[in-house]
Amino acid sequence: MAQRADLLELDCHLTRDGVVVVSHDKNLFRQTGVNRDVGSLNFEDLPLLKEELEVYFSPGHFARGADRHMVRLEDLFRRFPRTPMSVEVKERNEELIHKIAGLVRHYDRNEITIWASEKSSIMKKCKAANPEMPTSFTLSRGFWVLLFYYLGLLPFISIPEKFLICFLPTIINRTYFPFSRSGLNQLAAVVAKWLIMRKSLIQHLQQRGVQALGSLCSPWAAPRVGPLPPAPAMVRISKPKTFQAYLDDCHRRYSCAHCRAHLANHDDLISKSFQGSQGRAYLFNSVVNVGCGPAEERVLLTGLHAVADIHCENCKTTLGWKYEQAFESSQKYKEGKYIIELNHMIKDNGWD
Repeated sequence: MAQRADLLELDCHLTRDGVVVVSHDKNLFRQTGVNRDVGSLNFEDLPLLKEELEVYFSPGHFARGADRHMVRLEDLFRRFPRTPMSVEVKERNEELIHKIAGLVRHYDRNEITIWASEKSSIMKKCKAANPEMPTSFTLSRGFWVLLFYYLGLLPFISIPEKFLICFLPTIINRTYFPFSRSGLNQLAAVVAKWLIMRKSLIQHLQQRGVQALGSLCSPWAAPRVGPLPPAPAMVRISKPKTFQAYLDDCHRRYSCAHCRAHLANHDDLISKSFQGSQGRAYLFNSVVNVGCGPAEERVLLTGLHAVADIHCENCKTTLGWKYEQAFESSQKYKEGKYIIELNHMIKDNGWD
């Protein structure tokens, strides 16, 4: 957290006595030197982490920490109550899935905790356990999205996922080596970058409410979080770079302040001089990823209008309203336009 990470990426496992702990590996040997699985031990019997741990995605770099105890997922929820987290489930363990879902509900984190898994069969169980949590793409779903993109069919395909989380291809052949032969690593980096790093693909996903996050793990990102264990042992902290580096800098946009879903482009801004129910508001010609409620007559500062409340389709936060009908001729220009309260949106991409 000292490196101002926006997201904690966690892998979780279940101990024999039913405690959800944060651990990258199911087997404890790499992290502790003890060749036992997490699930074979009670929480109190878990061995201490090694005094020095090699950073998983950065061979040759090591992290050290004063407190070497394994940490519970609940401890992180308590310590960082408003920090977004991605929780990855690697094994088909329904007890683990339901305990994670219960902890997320208990700490009121439904909107800021992401289900993650490589396998679609596991993701299906995760969504059933807590459907209010947003989901990220599984490997197979990511493959299909890429396939439909290159076939030109992606606009016609439903995308229920809200996050695309993957490593940036630049870490292959620089700090992370999935293959033993350097030539294969170089080829993997080139192919992955060519397939994934497409401006039009990332822009399309963002316009449909999917946030693209790239994990760039490096030695400077190893945090120190006080009494908690050294982060690379339990948490792959990504100083998450959004994929904005692959988008046009001039394409300025506004996003939801609560979930970062894309709401509107700066080109569609009509006026900044409006008053909302909670303060200043902007008037837009068009918006995206916004749902609309039923219209009702309402007396506003500029007279009687028929308006419909609008909300972010990702996090369901009420953002403002849509002008359906104006009853005074001087206000007719507002019809079909959208008001978004300033305290519900932030500037994204191209403003710096």
